[in-house]
Amino acid sequence: MIKEANGRLSRAWAVLDHPVGREFASFVLDTVEAAASPRAAIDTEGRRHLLLPHDDAPTALVSGPKSVLTTSSRLLTFDGLPVTYVDVVCHDLSLSREFDQICLDLLEAYGEEGPASWAAVAARIVGRWRRLLRTMRGRGMSPEEKTGLFAELCVLRSLAATDFAASENWTGPDKHPHDFEFPSASLEVKALGETADDIVVHGLGQLDELDGKPLYIVLIDVEQVDVGERLADVVAELEPLLLGGSGLTAKLNKLGFDAEDDSRYSLGSLHLGRVTREFPRLVVGDLVRGVATGLSRVTYHVDRGALMPLLQPIELADIRGFLS
Repeated sequence: MIKEANGRLSRAWAVLDHPVGREFASFVLDTVEAAASPRAAIDTEGRRHLLLPHDDAPTALVSGPKSVLTTSSRLLTFDGLPVTYVDVVCHDLSLSREFDQICLDLLEAYGEEGPASWAAVAARIVGRWRRLLRTMRGRGMSPEEKTGLFAELCVLRSLAATDFAASENWTGPDKHPHDFEFPSASLEVKALGETADDIVVHGLGQLDELDGKPLYIVLIDVEQVDVGERLADVVAELEPLLLGGSGLTAKLNKLGFDAEDDSRYSLGSLHLGRVTREFPRLVVGDLVRGVATGLSRVTYHVDRGALMPLLQPIELADIRGFLS
């Protein structure tokens, strides 16, 4: 049985820091079985891990690589002793409190089961927590949200392919007014489904300039097809293009991204234009008495027909030229 698991775990996160020159900084969670003890660990990207020794086959440890929680079997050496561990890692740094509960659940079960059947037990417990986290995060993006995410990820992939964008430039998931922010310009991406004849604008700042920078809007026709790209396909291509892949994962998790969603999409025509005073929009400056106290979540629609004369057709690769 893991003794005083809660206190030891809290102590571990308090003293652990990013490792230097090695994969993990780790903390022994059971001083009685220190040689082959469960360990809390932090990797070079600041992600938290729970390492639990196991002796059974790791075949039960099946998880999608884009899951918030992943499990794997690892042969790791601490204090000169190689031990095979189940490595449970949380890829979303904002879920540290939830991960503590997951760790305590695992440690309690480990105290009863031990390493003999631990891979199978851990897979069952982590699988239950994955389902719970999906529910907590409102699993199931709407069709419109998935279409919009596909368009934004395609733009990010195009910009990242030429080293123009990093994950921090994609600011929409962080509740910033615009989808992308760069030193010299802002970019708002609007996906248009097959039946869409208008765009939805969220907030009075979405079509307003920020810090005096020019704001561009790009309208992208997105079609759901039988043969096309999945969101997970675009993410898989994006990760090696971006510095700091964990930043991308955290942003996707905020949006409720499901790596197992098999919906497929293709891009159609793109149109881009700069948002100026002549643009059909509603911003704070248009309100004579400003924003009334208590008013929030302003949403309005702009007709596609009113937008098209203000935009020009472009290719995906052309976007960078407007933002430089």
